[in-house]
This record gives sequence, C-alpha cells and structure tokens, in this order.
Amino acid sequence: MSAELPKKIKLLPGAEPNLAAATYQIYDESHTLGNALRWMIMKNPNVEFCGYSAPHPSENVINVRIQMYDNLSSLDALLKALDDLDDVCKTIDDAYKTSLKLDNYERFHEDS
Repeated sequence: MSAELPKKIKLLPGAEPNLAAATYQIYDESHTLGNALRWMIMKNPNVEFCGYSAPHPSENVINVRIQMYDNLSSLDALLKALDDLDDVCKTIDDAYKTSLKLDNYERFHEDS
C-alpha cells in the first residue's frame, strides 16, 4: 500500500466562478518560490493584486492570492508566470554552465 501524494497546486475555497480572484495553495514550496512567483505575476499588467503567504512553518505549503482586472483568469496568470519563471531559471542555468566551461572565474585557495 503506497501513500498518495497531494496535488502540487490546489484551488482554495472562495474563488470567483470565473477565477478573476482566487487563492492557490502550492504544495512543497516556501518563500523561495513564493517571492519569485509573486514578482513574476505582478509583472503582468492585467494583474490587480498578488500576494503570497506561508501559513505556518510546520505546513509545507504556500498560498498565492491573485486578483485580475477585467474579469480575466487568475489561473492563466499563474500558469504564465510559472512558465516565465522557468524560462528565467533556464537562462540563468545556461549562463552559469557557459561561465564554468570558459573557466574564467576567481578561485580561492586557503593556505594551510
């Protein structure tokens, strides 16, 4: 018998029917993703408000609240922000790997 893993993203109760305002719970994440995701969501000009919280240190989740202008879907904004954040991380990873291959960085050697 295996334990079932929770879904990664869950829509919390109280969302508007068209999802223009909704709170999403993201499992197994912390302030690291929360702050970066909030920043990326707020770059969208259709977003009126976005905030996140970590409800309690013993809970391994973050809650992300998104409110949209013009009754647009907050889910679309969340998914776009996740894709955009993924692209930023890939770009940084590629630049880091390129820098390592060029072998042109400062090294520190501790004297014994």
